[in-house]
Amino acid sequence: MFENIDKSNWQTHRFDEIAYSISEKIDPTNTDLEIYVGLEHLDPESLHIKRFGEQGDVMGLKLRCYPGDIIFGKRRAYQRKAAIVEFDGFCSAHALVLRANSEIIEPELFPFFLQSDLFMHRAVDISVGSLSPTINWKTLKQQEFLLPPKDQQAKIAELLWAMDDVVVNEKEVLEKLRLTYLSQIEIVLLKKDGLKKRVSDLGNIIRGVGYKPSDLLDQYSDGSCIILRANNIKESDINYDDIKILEMKTVKYFQILKQNDFAICMSNGSKELVGKTAKYNDDLKNVSVGSFCAAFRPNGVKETSIVQHFFASESYRQNIKRVLTGSNINNLKPIDIESIKFRINVSDSIINKTLDKLDKMKDSTIRIKKSIETSKQLQNSLINEIFTV
Repeated sequence: MFENIDKSNWQTHRFDEIAYSISEKIDPTNTDLEIYVGLEHLDPESLHIKRFGEQGDVMGLKLRCYPGDIIFGKRRAYQRKAAIVEFDGFCSAHALVLRANSEIIEPELFPFFLQSDLFMHRAVDISVGSLSPTINWKTLKQQEFLLPPKDQQAKIAELLWAMDDVVVNEKEVLEKLRLTYLSQIEIVLLKKDGLKKRVSDLGNIIRGVGYKPSDLLDQYSDGSCIILRANNIKESDINYDDIKILEMKTVKYFQILKQNDFAICMSNGSKELVGKTAKYNDDLKNVSVGSFCAAFRPNGVKETSIVQHFFASESYRQNIKRVLTGSNINNLKPIDIESIKFRINVSDSIINKTLDKLDKMKDSTIRIKKSIETSKQLQNSLINEIFTV
């Protein structure tokens, strides 16, 4: 849409001309402000803050923020965390509080500029430190960026906000459907006085592949195997953003994932991540899971459907929390998964109708997720067409 835009009259500005860094300090123990935002409350690539902390959650000096400001995560900038403040509050000192200079950039356009690859890549490049790379304002403020004239900025911002509204509305629909789906699992599939089952009645656990760093390969080929880890299991989906690759001789045949297997996170520092599952529906040649994960292989089609909904349920999460071991690192053993007990609410004669209902709801959530991804990709492509050198 913006490929042929004429940038001959655009101007280059230093970042401290584009925005101000607001460094007003707040002592959480001596303030009437109640809303706190840490970096953990910001979602990557989202302009909207949906989660908050409280005054009593934190110690040490923090940064004051006002409605219209942007909280930008200066630590680990590759996480792409930048969101708009809609309240009076304070935020983590590991963030920058940025305020658009309205003489140079429309405040409505500024958040999308911060989301651009141009800005984010520069932010990553100038970060310093290895374990927790951080941006220094003294360096950031000197960076130069090409911006459109003010008379073009408002129209561009209007289009981008319209696209953002689409994404927000789709996410609201998805969340309502997700909550309905979870409640229906408990109502129509699971019940305290239903038919007794164990997870082991539905299939079996397959242990993950153990390996040493020296076993890893640089590239995937027909003679190698993709190894999934905890970071590849996210919100019931498998992603391949950061995989490991091993020679096939390191992996046993039965450890190769089959269609409808479930990858399971068995060890992690977060209690919320341990036990998370993702159904494997891909057609890659050789894929398995690492030693801190496991796979669950259902006995058949009906069992696959039952276990998919059970793994998504609140009942399953409660069972997992009860059997976790470890302090800093939370762990599960294969027997912990296989021995989980639950009850099926329906008889064999009507189980297929129940599963069909839940399958359709699950499919609807998948469709909406894909629609959100498509909408977000389109928005990102437009942002990056605008803010390119």
